[in-house]
Amino acid sequence: VCTDGEAVQGCVQFASDHRMLVEVACGAALAPLYSDRLRAKLLDQLKDNEDSVIVVEVCGGSGVNLDLLRGWKESFLEK
Repeated sequence: VCTDGEAVQGCVQFASDHRMLVEVACGAALAPLYSDRLRAKLLDQLKDNEDSVIVVEVCGGSGVNLDLLRGWKESFLEK
């Protein structure tokens, strides 16, 4: 399970890496790419299936702006 902080961190890191804003729901899908804990958990679940493929669909950010992202970051990452 992805925490709110991991979802927000996914948004922040994705914005930094790709200069694109995404909503927190998308950040939850991105979280395993940026969180060591979630990535290890996901890869452990897939280790017995050599045909496994990981696909992450990135949806737009029509409901997000820099002020919202900054607020989420302050609420969930800067405690």
